[in-house]
Amino acid sequence: MTNIYETTIIVKPDLANDQLKSLNSSIDQFFSENNISIGYKEDWGIKNLKSTIKKYSKGSFKFMRFNASSDFPKKLDGFLKFNSDCLRFLIAKTSNELEEISPQINKDI
Repeated sequence: MTNIYETTIIVKPDLANDQLKSLNSSIDQFFSENNISIGYKEDWGIKNLKSTIKKYSKGSFKFMRFNASSDFPKKLDGFLKFNSDCLRFLIAKTSNELEEISPQINKDI
C-alpha cells in the first residue's frame, strides 16, 4: 500500500548553480532508483531562518510531494542525512492530493 508523503529540504543558500543542479539530479536519481515518481515539486527560494543552522542564517527551501510505500521515507532520511549540502529536512505523511499546490507558493505574491 502506498501513501502520499511530502518533504521540505533546506539546502545551503550559497551553492553555485552547478552544485544545485548536481544536488537536484542526485535526489531525482535516488527517487528513480527506488521506483518512486515525484508528483509535485516547488522551489520556495532563499528564506531567512528563525535560528542559525550550521552557521547559516538563510536557507534555500525545496518542497516535493510523492507516492511511496511506508519503508521509503526511512531510506530517504538516510540519503538526505549524509548529504553535506542539506542543512535540514522534514519528511511527513500527508492527506493532501499528490499534485495540490502548497500554500507557501502564494505566500510571497
